[in-house]
Amino acid sequence: MTDTARPPTPASDDPGDVAPGRYDRQVRVGGLGRDGQARLGAATVVVVGVGATGGAAADLLVRAGVGRVVLVDRDVPELGNLHRQVLFDEDDVRAGLPKAEAARRRLARVNSSVAVEARVKDLDASNALALLGGADLVVDGTDGFQTRHVVNDACALLGVPWIYTGVVGTAVHGFPIVWGETPCFRCYLPELPPPGAVPTCDVAGVLGPTVAVAAGFAAAEALKLLAGRREQVARGLLVVDVWTREARLLRLERDPACPACARAPDLLERAPPPAARLCGRDAVTLPPPGGRVDLPALAARLAGLGALERSNAFLLRVAPHDAPGLRLTVFADGRAIVDGTDDPARGRALFARLVGA
Repeated sequence: MTDTARPPTPASDDPGDVAPGRYDRQVRVGGLGRDGQARLGAATVVVVGVGATGGAAADLLVRAGVGRVVLVDRDVPELGNLHRQVLFDEDDVRAGLPKAEAARRRLARVNSSVAVEARVKDLDASNALALLGGADLVVDGTDGFQTRHVVNDACALLGVPWIYTGVVGTAVHGFPIVWGETPCFRCYLPELPPPGAVPTCDVAGVLGPTVAVAAGFAAAEALKLLAGRREQVARGLLVVDVWTREARLLRLERDPACPACARAPDLLERAPPPAARLCGRDAVTLPPPGGRVDLPALAARLAGLGALERSNAFLLRVAPHDAPGLRLTVFADGRAIVDGTDDPARGRALFARLVGA
């Protein structure tokens, strides 16, 4: 698909703007002001993953007048997304457009003074620098720790701050990464958890309001950074449960041995190899993202999501109810095969949804 772009138009409150006074209530906020608004209008943000949290955060940033917003996503909208992915509707599901393009069209109608661009790509170590290059800030809307490690490492090499945000069930986790000032994602999670060790949205579910809370915090931190208010950026890991209304801010420490904080030049070379097509077979193979898998525990969690066709000491195989024609096989060492597609991005998306990492 051809990427669509318009030259960015700086957002302003001048009489010649698309809508005079459009940002009037926003610039009245003491932490922002007209100087901060002008900075927003000159900024570029890349949102990686525009499903639930990423899509809602992108909507807030476009409405706030960020000059250029680039949307990176590999997937298409599905009916089961709509309770939490606010940029899409039933027409988008029927049209089958990629999420990045459907989101671009929606956001272009929200604020015509913002340049919104779509990148229908599966971000990995081979293309991360190209996709994130030129950004003033990156916002995380991804669904797996492996991709977040790649985002973290690419941002380290580029010197670009980014906002990590995770949502599962009714819980929000997140913190901003500012190089040289805060811990990074590798400081927080040096190694990827074994596949299946951390619940995913498909297993634990996700409540729609949780996404709204997560996106609100992510967008607020993004606006602080873009407006030059770095001293007001949150320091620590925010954990919020929207169901119990519990909230904590946990202290994080920088790891003096962290290769990302040290900007090690081989950072992206450390990432696991990407998914690959299997020769002569309608399937893709996925390398192990972490340690060994507790297959019985994973089988128990996946049993309600599809037909569990096989489970033993060596592997498990499941045919998900919501992905007809696909079959996921996970091996004890973390390797996986997705039958029914020769698209590595589709294979990775299924693995991330069901297993995580």
